[in-house]
Amino acid sequence: MCPTKQSQTPSPGPPSSEEGAAEGDTGGGGDAHDEDKTKTGQRGGRSGALQPVEETSDEDVGCLSRVSGSLTLSLEDFFEQHGRRVAAWPGVVVLCCLALTFLSAAGFLFFTKELRPFRLWLPQESEFIKVLDWQVHNFPSNYRRHLAVWEADNVLEAEVVQEMWRLHVRVSVVTAGPNHTTWPQLCARVPTMPGSDPAPDDYDYEDFDYGVLGGRRRRRQAGQVGVPVPREDLSLSLPREQYCDSLSMLPKACLETGLLEVWGHDEEAIMALTDQQVIDDVNAAHLSLVFGYQFNVTRYLGSVTRNASGHVVAAAAATQVWVSALDQAAVAAGEVVVDQGNGELVDAAGFAWEQAWVETVLNTSARLPAGVRVFAQAASSFGKVSDDNIWGDVKWLVVGMVAMSVFVNGTLGRRNLVQQRPLLAGLGLLSVYQAVVISYGLCSLLGVPYCPVNSILPILLLGLGVDDMFVIMAAWEAEGGKDLSRRAGRAMRHAGVAITVTSLTDVTAFAVGATTALPALRSFCLYASVGILSVYVMQATFFLAWLVKDEQRLEANKNGLLWCVTHHDWSPRPCSQWDLLAATFRQWSRLLLSTPCRVFVLFFSGGLLACSAWASTNLHQEFDPSWFIPSSSYLYDTFRVTGLHFPEAGEQGYVYFANVSLPEDLPELNRFVDALVESQVVTEVNAWFTTLMDYMAMQSKFDNTTLTYAVLQDTLSLFLQSSSGASYRQDFTIDGALDCRRPAPPIISFRIGITHRPAQSPAAQAAALSTIQSLVSAVPVGGYRAAWAQAYCIWETNQVVGTELLRNVLAAGVVVGVVTLVLLASAPAALLVLAAVAATVTGVTGVMWAWGLTIDTVSCIAIVLSIGLSVDYAAHVAHAFLAARQAGGRKARARAALEGVGPAVLLGGLSTMLSFVVLVASTSHVFITFFKVFTAASAFGLYYGLVLLPVILSFIGPPAYPAPACPDKGAAHHHTNDAFTPDTPSDRAVSHA
Repeated sequence: MCPTKQSQTPSPGPPSSEEGAAEGDTGGGGDAHDEDKTKTGQRGGRSGALQPVEETSDEDVGCLSRVSGSLTLSLEDFFEQHGRRVAAWPGVVVLCCLALTFLSAAGFLFFTKELRPFRLWLPQESEFIKVLDWQVHNFPSNYRRHLAVWEADNVLEAEVVQEMWRLHVRVSVVTAGPNHTTWPQLCARVPTMPGSDPAPDDYDYEDFDYGVLGGRRRRRQAGQVGVPVPREDLSLSLPREQYCDSLSMLPKACLETGLLEVWGHDEEAIMALTDQQVIDDVNAAHLSLVFGYQFNVTRYLGSVTRNASGHVVAAAAATQVWVSALDQAAVAAGEVVVDQGNGELVDAAGFAWEQAWVETVLNTSARLPAGVRVFAQAASSFGKVSDDNIWGDVKWLVVGMVAMSVFVNGTLGRRNLVQQRPLLAGLGLLSVYQAVVISYGLCSLLGVPYCPVNSILPILLLGLGVDDMFVIMAAWEAEGGKDLSRRAGRAMRHAGVAITVTSLTDVTAFAVGATTALPALRSFCLYASVGILSVYVMQATFFLAWLVKDEQRLEANKNGLLWCVTHHDWSPRPCSQWDLLAATFRQWSRLLLSTPCRVFVLFFSGGLLACSAWASTNLHQEFDPSWFIPSSSYLYDTFRVTGLHFPEAGEQGYVYFANVSLPEDLPELNRFVDALVESQVVTEVNAWFTTLMDYMAMQSKFDNTTLTYAVLQDTLSLFLQSSSGASYRQDFTIDGALDCRRPAPPIISFRIGITHRPAQSPAAQAAALSTIQSLVSAVPVGGYRAAWAQAYCIWETNQVVGTELLRNVLAAGVVVGVVTLVLLASAPAALLVLAAVAATVTGVTGVMWAWGLTIDTVSCIAIVLSIGLSVDYAAHVAHAFLAARQAGGRKARARAALEGVGPAVLLGGLSTMLSFVVLVASTSHVFITFFKVFTAASAFGLYYGLVLLPVILSFIGPPAYPAPACPDKGAAHHHTNDAFTPDTPSDRAVSHA
């Protein structure tokens, strides 16, 4: 290129609104019109009027402008040649695009899904993940809990207890899977330990905190840590040999816990109960008549009512728990299903039974007593309900795509039989679906897992693809001539650079988002980056090729829908040629850029921005996995009822130890337990060694005995097989098998249970987590030690999501600023675009607060995406303003930019909004969040791009691009002027949209 000053000759001003409204079809003009433009060095409007060009001197052209101008001209030359090649070989281009799509689809052979929450929403270097990986190898979970919650005015009535028994019977005969697996086949079996009922005064009658979703909860006396030892544990009264002989003859029962343990699962006794007898038996029960373990019945009751003497007289809720065991042989054979809630591998038969169990519990056809309700939560419920909810709401994405198709069909062509373009619109949408296939295929081939949020990607790509379609069509309509090869080249010379600007900013913004530590955001950004790049390529090739074919069809007067039908002697009706949107924007630009309106816009925008900033400061950080459960699901009702009747239930957790020196470290461990209790962040500590000490204290043979390693191991063996300590057996990893007659094998690792106080706010959760981790790290024992709870996944996520959001927003902002600076070649314009993006993001976060959203992982993803969406609107307007060089100063150039690019930007924004607005009917937290954020992003982006930015540009807009003249370049460059000088105040801006 040669950036020399070009002399200008004044010519008539821009056409009036009446002239613009009367402009006919843009398909005319032909070669004579192009020759006239070449001679004058200026491009005439579609009505033939010549436009003045604002002069720019060499002194105004800085280094950045020279470099970017060279880059822009090179791109324009490239795209012109590209357009000509596509027009010359449209069939070959279509076949190549289809071949690329099919080749990319082969990547689906490596497609993997990642739906486990802790693998999606938490950095994989977090403490939770590290401890979880250690836990999987040292304390693998072999059991799964299934919870039924009963609710009534008073569950301690005979008919309610009898209904519990009937459910127990129905569950015992449930079959599932191809092998008709039943409960007795997969239940966790435990021995019924020998023992006798301890004296009633061993217990008080205070409320007991029961963890509905957690593990073990035990009643302890005031001031005691651990579990009280039953007074008549038979292991304490019988000789060891005799006791061990009795253990070998003990029957094993399926592990089902609840009120029915009070009556020992005795059907005759249960069906003969009266209301008063239920109350009496509940208050007298202290030992499970099924398993022989000591037993506090109040842990199964919620919203308990007591009389003046402290005895239980009523309860509004009760729980019933079934515990199943994993089929390890089936897991080893690969007959598994991934539980998406916790990431565990579950044997397929057991997983199928869990679904049948849910249906059985929720089946009300068995005529429950009036006023009695039952709720269910299987171990797999959370993962299945949340996953089904997301996939179930995909139908709304389909509705959005259909709405988008109708919208594109209604706006892409003209309103007559020939100039309508329904097939072209459909093929343009097909190019977007090809990009979706390419994105999914290539990312799968590269090993990038698919996550639930990625289900929103097709509709996002559809919105961006339609935007590119409108830009290409605007440039195509602005060009005339019968030579389709030349017309395609000139159209892509303008549109190619425009879609490159927006696509490149989007791709780089999402690529930066892929550097996040949050796996779900990383996965989405990688899929989105590849998808947007694929959309860009497909629109510039596949869609352009079909556009050329469609134009050939149009020139032959063939029907726009049925290309085989020809309309002879056809001429368009004048009403079908009227461009209502263009006429509207001509009037709108005059109104907007009038002095009173500009002043109003500035004041209104300042107030809007201030309100948005204030609302954003109220936005708080919170994430709750229950949000992924739709309010219409059975699991949502279970969460609601448990929260209502068990409000004091805290989160269950464990503190793990490995390679600890025992019994030397027991004093330090006891001090650690005391510190936990005094910390006020836990309500209960269930440590095996405190109960073991009580167990030994009840045996006179240990009086004045030093606790050595040999004594500890010998006593521990018997303790873990007694009614006092059998419940702790799962808290050990030992090097061998327990034998009642021999000392326990060496202890490899062990754990102690803790129950957190309820922590509702992220600040309280962070404080609790920090306290526990500090206490654990301060224990002066050797070996491995760490605290872990399922809730820590959420607590740690809440700690990092705010930081990740800030980092990603800033990084995306920097990248967008750099890319727009390079491609727009104007620092003031790039800063204005960045300011519009910042204002849009501020408005989005303000609306999030007003709409009841919080900063969580899903909204974090949506906010990052809103940057990529909002930059398009402002970048189009800024680029059109820089390309416009009409006489009349900044105000005239702002009007030209608005008239030219406004319709395409508005249609692009409306199409994006339309595709997401249908998600309002979704029940998925993911889709609802995207609906709210993207609707706000589209609305604010359009306002700041089409209203505020033109007003600001009319006051302080940067100078126009220089207009180099290179007559010596020859035929290949004889249209260089066209790259910088618009046909009309609107045409050139549309070209650069």
